[in-house]
Formats: sequence, C-alpha cells, structure tokens
Amino acid sequence: PLSIPLAVAAGVSPTTGLITAIWAALIASIFGGSNYNIVGVTGALSGVIASYALINGPASVPMLAITAGLLILFAYLIRLEKYLIFIPSSVIHGFSLGIALIIALNQFNFALGLKNLAKHEKFIDNIFESFSNITNFSLTTFIIFLIFFFVLFIIRKKLPAIPGALIVSPIGILIGYLMTNNFIPFKIETLGDKFGEIKPVLIQIPSFMFTKTLFTTSLVIALIAILETLLSAKIADVATKTKFNIRKEMFGLGLANIVSGIFGGIPATAALARTAFNIKSGATNRISATFCSLFIALGSFLFLSYFRFIPMAVIAAILVNVAINMI
Repeated sequence: PLSIPLAVAAGVSPTTGLITAIWAALIASIFGGSNYNIVGVTGALSGVIASYALINGPASVPMLAITAGLLILFAYLIRLEKYLIFIPSSVIHGFSLGIALIIALNQFNFALGLKNLAKHEKFIDNIFESFSNITNFSLTTFIIFLIFFFVLFIIRKKLPAIPGALIVSPIGILIGYLMTNNFIPFKIETLGDKFGEIKPVLIQIPSFMFTKTLFTTSLVIALIAILETLLSAKIADVATKTKFNIRKEMFGLGLANIVSGIFGGIPATAALARTAFNIKSGATNRISATFCSLFIALGSFLFLSYFRFIPMAVIAAILVNVAINMI
C-alpha cells in the first residue's frame, strides 16, 4: 500500500511504483551487501522525480533510473563511499526536511479536492496556484482527509509496530467502492478517477528519452540514493549489531536502479521505515527482501484492481504522515 502513494507523489502511475518495488527489491536483495535493507520507492527521491516528471512527462522517468544506476556503478568503481563520511549531518537533515515539506505540500490539492488546476514548472508556483483556488475546495474531501490523517497519527503513536497504511488502505478502498456504486450519498476523487483502470504488470516497455536535464537530475538522484541506502544499512547494523558489506551494497543499488528502469520503473533507494519494520519482523538474512519482492508481485495480481477505489484524500493522508515521519 505504501508504494502506490509514493509513486503518486513522484508523479508516476501506481503500476510504475509497484514495478519498482518488485524489481528493485529483488535485484538489491540478490546483489546487495545488507541483510536488512529493503530497496524500493521512497519519499527521499519523490520530490526530485516529481519535478523531472512534471517537465518531461512520466514516460521519461525510467531513463532517469537507468542513468542514475550507471552513475552509482561509476561511484562504486571509484570507491566514492570513502568520501561520503565527510558530508555534515546537518546537510542530510536539511535535505530530508526539504523533501518532507515537498511531499506534504504536494498533497494540498488531493486533501482539499481541488481539481483541474494549471500545472507550473516551479514547485512554489503550483503552491500559489492551489492557494489562489482554495475557495473551490470540497468539504467532504477535506473531512475524509482529516479522519484518515488522525487515524494514521493515532496508529503511529499507539501501535508503532503496525504500518498504518496497511490498516487504512482497505478501509479507504471500501469507502471508494461504496461511493462508486452509490451506496453512500457523496462522491470524491479516487485513484481510478485519476489514473483510469489499474492493471498489475511486471514489465512496462520504457521510453528511452534523453533530455537536457537527464544527467544533472540523475546525478542528484544517484547521490541521494547512495546516502539514503548506506545510512539505512548503517542504522540497521546498529540495531542488529552486525556489519554490512558497503561495496556489495553500492553494487547492488546500482544494478537495482538499472533493472528498475529497463522494466519501466523509477529510481529506487533503501527505505528506512521498511528496513526498520523488516528488522522488527524478525529478519536475519537478505532473503527477507527477496520474499518481500515476490509477495509484492503476488499481492499486485491479487489486490491491485481494488486499489482503483481508494480515495485520493486517503492517499494524501498517508503521504502527509510519511512526511511527518521524515521530519
């Protein structure tokens, strides 16, 4: 359930996010050097990807993953990881805070039910566009957003061992189904309304598009992915009193991004929250990430068609909670 909202936050389709979660996790688990890291769609990359997708179109994003993967492999060859320890922690904190704000503010339209607004190249212009149309908000949509937001907040405080998205997604799907079939007297935008029919696929043939900003954006993504992945692996080591193989983890991350892009996915990195949950669930070996990938694939074919009913306001609530966790 978390891969779908994060894909939406990155400006791509839910199917694209699941392809990334399947292939990136699988390749990283086979070739990586951490027993606990779960690689996939993350909030840390979504802001950069969303900006690129807005300018160049969602079809251009798989090429971004391939190029970023190649740059990560280049960093692996020149042993760049030796120098990353010199990056001040304040830089990492500032970056994480910026991404969290971008994720949260990008949900403004979905939380208020604002539709068909003009899209702008600059993030701040889109925020001003939303505020200038705030009088057109939907009270019903906002109430749904608030209810699910506070439910997720309470789950995070009272039941921290359980991912909130796993609980609220089925409830949201049920509400969307009842709305679609006129069993309840209101209608708000759903994932299906925004993206049409959502079908489970393992491979989407990508468009190998070369743009003016491909290299510079890929470079930023590669650096973020390396930092986030190594940081996640290091935190996992502290929690489990183990030591990961930094060289293998760099190599696995590069391959994971290349394969993700070739199969139509987006750039990926290790996810701190999913890695921590992996440890809490009793993982002792990286085969847990392999099974994670296989079960995402199985779950997609069994349940993905139902996700078209989930309201966008519920997805906004999930992503705002992701942003708060990052902060």
